[in-house]
Amino acid sequence: MLNFLNIKSERLMLRSNLPTLIITLYSALLLSHTALAQEDATSTEDLPAASTEQADPSTTAAVGSGPEAVAPSPVEFEWLRSDQPDTIVCPFRGQIDYEPGEIECGLIKVPENREVEGSRTIELHYVRIVATGKNHEDDDVEIRDDPVIYLTGGPGVTVDGYVNRLKDHRIIAQRDLYILEQRGIGSSGDFCPFFSTRNVAEHIHPDRETADRALINQAEDCIRGAIERGVDVTGYNTFENARDVRAMRMALGLEQWNVWGISYGSVLGQAYMKVDPGGIRAAIIDAIVPLDLGELMRIAHWHNANLDRLFAACAEQPECARVYDGLRNRYMNAIETVQTSPITVEVEASELFPQGEVHFFSNFIAGLPFSLMYEQETHPALPAILDGLTRAVESDDDRFFRGLAQAMTMGIGEGGFGISMGMATSLRCQDGYQDSAAAFAEQDAQTYPTLFNAFNHPAPVAEAPQRCREIGLVPRDMTAYSPVQTELPVIVANGRWDPITPVELAETIMPGFENGELVVFPHAGHGPTRSIECAGDWMNDWYDDPSQPVGRECVEEGEQAAAFVAPYFKSTTMIDALALMNEDEDRLKAHGAWLGASAGLTLLAALFLPLAWVGRRFNKHQLEPGGGSRLLVFLSAGIAVTWLVGLGLAARATSEITETMLLFGMVPWAQWFAWLGPLSLVLAITALIQTWRSRDRIRLGSRIGLLVSALAVISLSVAGQVWSLWPF
Repeated sequence: MLNFLNIKSERLMLRSNLPTLIITLYSALLLSHTALAQEDATSTEDLPAASTEQADPSTTAAVGSGPEAVAPSPVEFEWLRSDQPDTIVCPFRGQIDYEPGEIECGLIKVPENREVEGSRTIELHYVRIVATGKNHEDDDVEIRDDPVIYLTGGPGVTVDGYVNRLKDHRIIAQRDLYILEQRGIGSSGDFCPFFSTRNVAEHIHPDRETADRALINQAEDCIRGAIERGVDVTGYNTFENARDVRAMRMALGLEQWNVWGISYGSVLGQAYMKVDPGGIRAAIIDAIVPLDLGELMRIAHWHNANLDRLFAACAEQPECARVYDGLRNRYMNAIETVQTSPITVEVEASELFPQGEVHFFSNFIAGLPFSLMYEQETHPALPAILDGLTRAVESDDDRFFRGLAQAMTMGIGEGGFGISMGMATSLRCQDGYQDSAAAFAEQDAQTYPTLFNAFNHPAPVAEAPQRCREIGLVPRDMTAYSPVQTELPVIVANGRWDPITPVELAETIMPGFENGELVVFPHAGHGPTRSIECAGDWMNDWYDDPSQPVGRECVEEGEQAAAFVAPYFKSTTMIDALALMNEDEDRLKAHGAWLGASAGLTLLAALFLPLAWVGRRFNKHQLEPGGGSRLLVFLSAGIAVTWLVGLGLAARATSEITETMLLFGMVPWAQWFAWLGPLSLVLAITALIQTWRSRDRIRLGSRIGLLVSALAVISLSVAGQVWSLWPF
């Protein structure tokens, strides 16, 4: 089952780096099918005396279910193996920009599996982002003494991406923010650090079913290897994660703290409310995953609803409705086309693609728009991207997919979140994700056949639960995962446009929150408490007094409805560059030299001609008549420079929405600047002709300068036409 929770629990890289986006999406599509297990393995390490703190009542139930279940005796859990945390130099030092004292890191020691006697000790990494005492306007504010624990997403996402983003979140103005890197992730003992890079050639196949099944085998190899090294992977589940959060609070000597969790962090927050209710002062959970999962794994169902929402909003904007009329049917047909005929592109053999081939399945066509719905900043470009992607399939544009393939070969993980797939695999098997996906598969395959088959191959989805059990990762007793019933003050937040954890899931958990309030951000995507600028102030205000009614100003004004890009200036510049890089990098460099030299000479002409005119005015030097050739050269050069600057500004404006759109074109007003390209060509040709006609009246030096300048503009304009920067 393709589960974007694995990699995209809190999207932070879709707007930052195009190769990263392509690689991340591709990795999500490939790696998120994993669903496997392990054989029993426990350590014989001696244990210190158990803690005297109250045991977690939710964990005295059977660990498994049905005939496979093993019911342990009620125990008083051992929370820590050391009373004090160790301080460490942050493992991301030098990669994230911060000053000494702003961010601190440490380790706590805990049992690997508190339900198994004699379990070995593991170390968990945590981060403290220190409150600044300064608000976003740089005014002094009072620092509170009740910190916030941030529960990370995924499951399996490493901590560095969160630190890089949340160090500038407004919640830091008044409260310390702690982030626990959950067990089995990154510096907290990733037990499959080479998951996506081990034996790569074995996992790339031209047909979908074989490729998906190879990923299941990849996960099995990961888990078996971990077991051989003494890892008890049955200890990697949501309730052990929740116990670790309690253990961390105890190690820090805190009586209580505030909880904030997004996506998988929301389900972890619900488990933590069962494990440590006395340690929680107040909680905000966002992008809701129900503790019992509910209908979470129905990706086709939710994406169908996403498309309903998107095209309904588009229909309310006349230009969008006109430009993209019929797009939904075309898009679905494109998915079916690639489903029937997957696309294979040849690339230079590399470590990432050792066979020299990249395969695009229908999950890419469905998954790219799905992933871009996570961030509300990207929403204005969604119809344009859907249109561009659909056009690429309709026209059988091999060059487009060769360009994407080249982007994939440019590197993995630059600037984004990492993910520890061993932990994610163990948790998803034991917490019921794979069973849930299989349970809804038949229903969704019948109701949404196109989308279901895009996001899944039915056979591996059906096999995954049994594969979990065969290797020992048996689903835990789901009675412990019953919906939370609590009197704690809780805000349940959700974005109305959340593509993977929609509002409907948030609504299902609300009956259990006696002092809870559902807050829906009307135009936000996944995790609005993270992404909306005013959310940190809003959260701090509520944490100050959780008994107060929830403020609504930030909710209602924090994000406006998307104004969709319609029409858009269609340009293949970026994809052509990527494709040419794949085909002939030397030729791409030659084109770059051509463009650079032409642009440089054109800019010199645009600057020098008016400066020369001003200089002659001061010197009172009379120019020989040139029949207007100087003015024509200046106008052509000036217009050409304006053309490039305008398109550069348009590209920047487009990238601020999402760099993905640059694969297909730019914002609409780029079209007006694009017309300056052919206009500069006409003027430059006219200037060239006029200069030649007036050659007997213009001194040799000036004549050569004018001719070279006119030719530079002509060259630049022709290059622009070659590189899809003209309006036709």
